[in-house]
Amino acid sequence: MAGESGKARLFDWLDAIAKLVGAFAVVAVAVFANSLQTRVSGISIQSQREQAESQLRASMFTSLITPIIGTQKDGDAIPADREQLLSELLALNFYENFELKPLLQDASDRLLADAEAKHKAVPGGSDVREPLWSIARRIAERQKASISWEWASYRANKQNGSRLPALLMPWRTSAQSNAQGCEVYFLTIEPNPRRPDIIKAGSACEVSMAFKETVEMSSPDGNYSLRLVATEPDWKNQTVRISAQPFLSGQDIKPTDPTYSFTLSWFDLPLTDNTLLPDGNRFAAYLRTFYPELQTVRVAVMWFPNGYFTPRERPLNYNEVQELLGRKAQ
Repeated sequence: MAGESGKARLFDWLDAIAKLVGAFAVVAVAVFANSLQTRVSGISIQSQREQAESQLRASMFTSLITPIIGTQKDGDAIPADREQLLSELLALNFYENFELKPLLQDASDRLLADAEAKHKAVPGGSDVREPLWSIARRIAERQKASISWEWASYRANKQNGSRLPALLMPWRTSAQSNAQGCEVYFLTIEPNPRRPDIIKAGSACEVSMAFKETVEMSSPDGNYSLRLVATEPDWKNQTVRISAQPFLSGQDIKPTDPTYSFTLSWFDLPLTDNTLLPDGNRFAAYLRTFYPELQTVRVAVMWFPNGYFTPRERPLNYNEVQELLGRKAQ
C-alpha cells in the first residue's frame, strides 16, 4: 500500500510539473509571438511611413518640376524669377536624390540674361545669381556635414563594440589627418606663383597654391594620389577650370591613367558631382569661396570612404531594418 501511495504522489507531482511546463510554454509562446508581432508591426509602420513620405515627395517634386518643363500657355517659358524660386525649392528638398545642376545652371543663365536685357541691378551691387549661388553653398556644406556625421556615428558604434558593414570605414575629420592623407583638403588658389614644382599637401589639410600650379593629395587610405591643377578663373561667372589626375600611390603616372577636366561652378555638389575610382575610392571638388576683388578662390577637395555609396545609389538603410528585427549588423 505504501508503494502504491508513493507512486500516486509521484504521478501527482509529474502531472503538476507537466501542467506548469505547459503553462510556461503557453506564456513563452505568447510573449514571443507578441514580441515578433511588435517587431513586424514596427517594420510595417516604418514601411508605411516611408511610403507616405515617398508619395508626398513625389507629389511635391511633380508640382515643382511641372511648371518648369511642362507645356506652357502660348509656348512661353515661365518668368526667370519664377524658375529661380522653383529651382531653389527643388534643390533644397531633393539635393540628395537628383543631379539638379542643369536646372540650376539654366535658371542662373536666364536670370543673368534677363537682368542684362532690362539693365537691372541688385541692391549693393551683388550679382543677380547670388541667391542661387548661396543655395548651392548651403547644400554643399549640408552634404559635407551629413557624411561627417555618418562617420562620427560609426566611430561611436565601434567604441561600443558593435560591428558595421565593411563599407562603413572610419572617416576622420581634417583635424585628425595622418601621413597618408586627409578626408577634406582646402585649397586657397591665388594669382601669384609660389613654387615651380609639384606641391605635396601636408597633414594640415590646408594648401596655398597659385593658378597653374600642381598640388598632389593622397586619399585617406593611402591607395591613391590625386594631382590637381586649377586654371582659367572666370571672375564674372565665378567658375574655375579643374584638371584632376588620380593614380596609384607609390607609382609613376601612366599614360593610361585617366585625367578628369571640368569647369567647377557653384552648382557642382559633392553627392552628385563626384568621381568614382576603380578601387572604390571616390573624390569630389566644390567651391567654398570666390573673391573676384582679391582674385582668390577657395576649393574643397573631399575624399569619400572606400566603397561609399551616395544616398541615391543606396536608397535603403538596411541597418535600421536589422535593428528592428533585433539583429546586430555584421
